[in-house]
Amino acid sequence: MKISLSVSEESYKDIEKKLLALGFIIDDDAPFVLTERNRYAEFICGKDEDVSCHIPVSEVVYIESMGHDIFVHTKDKTYRCTDRLWQLEKALDPAFFLRISNSVIIAKKQVRGIRSALSQKFILTLSDGNRVDVTRSYYYIFKSEFGI
Repeated sequence: MKISLSVSEESYKDIEKKLLALGFIIDDDAPFVLTERNRYAEFICGKDEDVSCHIPVSEVVYIESMGHDIFVHTKDKTYRCTDRLWQLEKALDPAFFLRISNSVIIAKKQVRGIRSALSQKFILTLSDGNRVDVTRSYYYIFKSEFGI
């Protein structure tokens, strides 16, 4: 059985060794993920073209969903991700990330500008120059988080 590990660097080698001894295959593209309880992700598994890679969460500007596709945006690149947006939302530390619509999660420290829009909305300018909307459903959550 293939399994992906989302554990701290300190625990990784020990857990990997035990799982391999039990016959598991460690693979980042596995359908099952073993995670530590009460631990937030340090990286997101994504693909750059057809190459699997780990994207450090510290480099993430925002994450967006377009249909069934999830894209992780950094300042330099955009990666495709196989996780669902709700899974990423749970895996990311809420002190650093905030969901602002049904299709977007932002890194709070990457917000460079906030502009009010009509009908209880905000338009955010992010550090990579992209603009994203805070929808009405998330308007008050956003205001509370940013102290507006």
